[in-house]
Amino acid sequence: MLTKIQPAYRLCAIVLLWLATALAASAQYTVARQRPPKTLDDVPPSKELVRTGLYVISGGGCNSVLRLSGNGLILVDGKLPGNYDDLLFHVRRIAPQGIRALILTDYHQVHSGNDAKFIEDGTAIIAQNNVKLSLTANSPSDSKIVPPTVTYDREYQIKMGGIEAQLMHFGNAHTDGDTVVYFPNLKVVAVGDLFAKTPDPDFSAGGSLVGWGPVLAQVLKLDFDIVVPGTGSVVTRAELEAFKTKIDTLVSRATSLVNQGVPKDQLMAQLKTDDLGWHLNLTGDDLNHFYAELSPVK
Repeated sequence: MLTKIQPAYRLCAIVLLWLATALAASAQYTVARQRPPKTLDDVPPSKELVRTGLYVISGGGCNSVLRLSGNGLILVDGKLPGNYDDLLFHVRRIAPQGIRALILTDYHQVHSGNDAKFIEDGTAIIAQNNVKLSLTANSPSDSKIVPPTVTYDREYQIKMGGIEAQLMHFGNAHTDGDTVVYFPNLKVVAVGDLFAKTPDPDFSAGGSLVGWGPVLAQVLKLDFDIVVPGTGSVVTRAELEAFKTKIDTLVSRATSLVNQGVPKDQLMAQLKTDDLGWHLNLTGDDLNHFYAELSPVK
């Protein structure tokens, strides 16, 4: 009897094993479908509450700052192309209102890549005057240029639903169209790429290492204690001050070398930056621009 029953047991085991494998594969497929699509910088957006009524949605190329109000939402920076749906998913989980204003801290696609979709949804796009010029001059030839709907020169103010956002342009630094967004009642400032692991001026769009320190000096005159950079974690006022000190040190050293007659092709080799935690390797046009802006300082 046992010899007759054993084949049936073996058949049942085979069937059960096949069913378990099929179910596991189905579960893996379902989980894979539920995962959010990868963003262009391979990091899906995620949100963080910074102060009451203010969130940072990171990933997708940059930090987007969301300010809630009783009459709609203000957003700072709109991420790389392809991240619009992910961004709105997080926004709608925070607040049901529509985004009434999108502020660009500069023209780069990490901030402006979804402008067309914002405009389609009725959002006003606000940026410094030079952003419109840089979008035209520096955007890839195969990309659709979407200029901001509102531009300003030095200062612009938004008052909406009992909250306030102050937009300020203090001069050329990362680009010639950098916007600092200050939320005075929260003592929070969004500085875009004016704070970074390593300063990266876009000389083709009017960027300046020499002008960067003076711009940060103006920012530091504001009353704030939290700084939201263009990428990375939120930092303190003291960290922004330390970053400014490093830039001032870098420019001072570079100016001294130029004053000593160090030629352009030897400047980067002789410029000490290792103690600053930076590795700058400016070449070509970037080096030409940097050397040129140092020379008048003599």
